[in-house]
Amino acid sequence: MLEVEARWLRARLQELPDAELSPLLNLGSSDLQFRTEVQPWIDREVFAPLRARGAAIVHSDLKTLPGVDIAADALSEAGLSRLRAVGARAILCCNMLEHVTDRAALAERLAALVPAGGLLVVTVPFSYPYHPDPIDTYYRPDPEDMSRELFPGLRLVRAEIVDGPTYAPELLRRPWLLVRDVRKLAGLRDSPSGTAARACAGWVAPTGSAARCCGGSRGCRSARSRSASTRAWRGSARRPR
Repeated sequence: MLEVEARWLRARLQELPDAELSPLLNLGSSDLQFRTEVQPWIDREVFAPLRARGAAIVHSDLKTLPGVDIAADALSEAGLSRLRAVGARAILCCNMLEHVTDRAALAERLAALVPAGGLLVVTVPFSYPYHPDPIDTYYRPDPEDMSRELFPGLRLVRAEIVDGPTYAPELLRRPWLLVRDVRKLAGLRDSPSGTAARACAGWVAPTGSAARCCGGSRGCRSARSRSASTRAWRGSARRPR
């Protein structure tokens, strides 16, 4: 998660009443060390403010690790059942869709987890280098395309593209990435751009259930693959009651 992405999430969540945010299910959470040490802005910007408001937060990942409350695969029936039992009012799914082979199936499960009036927050890269974990399908959607293709039953509420850092600091920290990127620029389909970016979208679900999702874009701008700055798109949405 980019730091600018975490700050955007904090600002959007602060706009919502406490009752709409708890329990909150954080899918693809990774472990406590990752959220507090490797990328400390995740906990500082997103989860610490929620805890201060008294929100119940449930972290879920495929791995059983410290800081993971539920180890479950949302694509399995058993995993979906365990996640549904949380009774989440809000769901975060940040930077997962580019790391699965069947994103349509995952999107369907995400929508199924959201109750009437609930919130779904989804972020994905918009312009970002190749980053396998363990794979990267190089899914870099336009917000409106993602909304239409993956969440047709949900209504997009809010979306925007946000400026972020350039890719240069990563190259300074890990210069071997340049060799990899040059090779990919020679013609491989997952060729990275020169910037980092995130996409987020929000939707509202049909009557009888509800979902909101952060990402997508209303008046969203295209991220240039060779621009000097990182861009991300974000938004929010609700499922019609």
